[in-house]
Amino acid sequence: MDRLTKVACVQFLSLVIAICVPLSSHAVGLGAFKVHSALGQPFAAEIEVIALQPDEFAEVVARIASPEQYQTANTMYLPVLRQLRVTPERRADGRSFLNITSVAPINEPTLAL
Repeated sequence: MDRLTKVACVQFLSLVIAICVPLSSHAVGLGAFKVHSALGQPFAAEIEVIALQPDEFAEVVARIASPEQYQTANTMYLPVLRQLRVTPERRADGRSFLNITSVAPINEPTLAL
Protein backbone atom coordinates (compact mmCIF):
# COMPACT_ATOMS: atom_id res chain seq x y z
CA MET A 1 0.00 0.00 0.00
CA ASP A 2 1.62 3.27 -1.04
CA ARG A 3 1.81 6.34 1.18
CA LEU A 4 -1.05 8.21 -0.54
CA THR A 5 -3.35 5.23 -0.08
CA LYS A 6 -2.45 4.90 3.61
CA VAL A 7 -3.03 8.61 4.20
CA ALA A 8 -6.37 8.48 2.34
CA CYS A 9 -7.42 5.43 4.34
CA VAL A 10 -6.58 7.08 7.66
CA GLN A 11 -8.35 10.28 6.61
CA PHE A 12 -11.42 8.39 5.52
CA LEU A 13 -11.61 6.30 8.69
CA SER A 14 -11.24 9.38 10.86
CA LEU A 15 -14.20 10.89 9.04
CA VAL A 16 -16.43 7.89 9.34
CA ILE A 17 -15.89 7.75 13.08
CA ALA A 18 -18.82 10.03 13.68
CA ILE A 19 -20.60 7.17 15.37
CA CYS A 20 -23.00 8.18 18.09
CA VAL A 21 -25.01 6.22 20.62
CA PRO A 22 -27.65 8.60 22.03
CA LEU A 23 -26.77 10.30 25.31
CA SER A 24 -25.43 7.16 26.96
CA SER A 25 -22.43 7.17 24.63
CA HIS A 26 -20.09 4.24 24.72
CA ALA A 27 -16.95 3.67 22.75
CA VAL A 28 -17.37 1.52 19.68
CA GLY A 29 -14.41 -0.30 18.22
CA LEU A 30 -13.86 -0.44 14.49
CA GLY A 31 -12.27 -3.47 12.90
CA ALA A 32 -11.35 -4.41 9.35
CA PHE A 33 -11.96 -1.87 6.58
CA LYS A 34 -12.71 -3.40 3.16
CA VAL A 35 -13.31 -1.54 -0.09
CA HIS A 36 -15.41 -3.40 -2.69
CA SER A 37 -15.30 -0.84 -5.51
CA ALA A 38 -12.78 0.64 -7.90
CA LEU A 39 -12.13 4.17 -9.11
CA GLY A 40 -14.93 5.24 -11.45
CA GLN A 41 -17.54 3.03 -9.74
CA PRO A 42 -20.03 3.92 -7.01
CA PHE A 43 -18.14 3.68 -3.72
CA ALA A 44 -18.81 0.52 -1.69
CA ALA A 45 -16.95 -0.32 1.50
CA GLU A 46 -17.55 -1.81 4.91
CA ILE A 47 -16.05 -1.44 8.35
CA GLU A 48 -16.60 -4.12 10.96
CA VAL A 49 -17.92 -2.82 14.28
CA ILE A 50 -16.37 -4.57 17.26
CA ALA A 51 -16.64 -4.19 21.03
CA LEU A 52 -20.37 -3.58 20.81
CA GLN A 53 -22.88 -5.41 22.97
CA PRO A 54 -25.60 -7.17 20.92
CA ASP A 55 -28.39 -5.12 22.51
CA GLU A 56 -26.58 -1.84 21.72
CA PHE A 57 -26.68 -2.27 17.93
CA ALA A 58 -30.21 -0.87 17.61
CA GLU A 59 -28.93 2.42 19.08
CA VAL A 60 -26.04 2.89 16.65
CA VAL A 61 -26.24 5.98 14.45
CA ALA A 62 -23.39 6.52 12.00
CA ARG A 63 -22.73 9.41 9.64
CA ILE A 64 -19.96 11.35 7.96
CA ALA A 65 -18.91 14.29 10.12
CA SER A 66 -20.03 17.76 9.05
CA PRO A 67 -17.64 20.24 7.38
CA GLU A 68 -17.69 22.23 10.65
CA GLN A 69 -16.56 19.20 12.62
CA TYR A 70 -13.70 18.71 10.16
CA GLN A 71 -12.70 22.33 10.61
CA THR A 72 -12.80 21.97 14.39
CA ALA A 73 -10.58 18.89 14.10
CA ASN A 74 -8.24 20.82 11.78
CA THR A 75 -8.81 18.23 9.03
CA MET A 76 -9.53 18.86 5.36
CA TYR A 77 -13.14 18.19 4.31
CA LEU A 78 -13.39 16.68 0.84
CA PRO A 79 -16.58 17.67 -1.08
CA VAL A 80 -16.89 14.09 -2.35
CA LEU A 81 -17.83 13.08 1.21
CA ARG A 82 -21.27 14.64 0.65
CA GLN A 83 -22.01 11.73 -1.70
CA LEU A 84 -21.33 9.05 0.91
CA ARG A 85 -23.94 7.33 3.05
CA VAL A 86 -23.21 5.21 6.11
CA THR A 87 -25.64 2.46 7.09
CA PRO A 88 -25.29 0.17 10.12
CA GLU A 89 -25.92 -3.49 9.26
CA ARG A 90 -26.30 -6.56 11.44
CA ARG A 91 -25.48 -9.81 9.62
CA ALA A 92 -27.14 -13.18 10.18
CA ASP A 93 -23.98 -14.42 11.94
CA GLY A 94 -24.34 -11.62 14.52
CA ARG A 95 -21.47 -9.46 13.28
CA SER A 96 -22.06 -5.72 12.87
CA PHE A 97 -20.79 -3.54 10.03
CA LEU A 98 -20.95 0.02 8.77
CA ASN A 99 -21.64 0.03 5.04
CA ILE A 100 -20.35 3.11 3.22
CA THR A 101 -21.83 3.69 -0.23
CA SER A 102 -22.34 6.34 -2.87
CA VAL A 103 -24.99 6.48 -5.58
CA ALA A 104 -22.74 8.12 -8.14
CA PRO A 105 -19.33 6.89 -9.28
CA ILE A 106 -16.36 8.28 -7.38
CA ASN A 107 -13.62 9.55 -9.67
CA GLU A 108 -11.41 11.20 -7.04
CA PRO A 109 -8.38 9.10 -6.13
CA THR A 110 -8.41 10.33 -2.51
CA LEU A 111 -11.21 7.81 -1.83
CA ALA A 112 -9.90 5.10 -4.13
CA LEU A 113 -8.43 3.09 -1.30
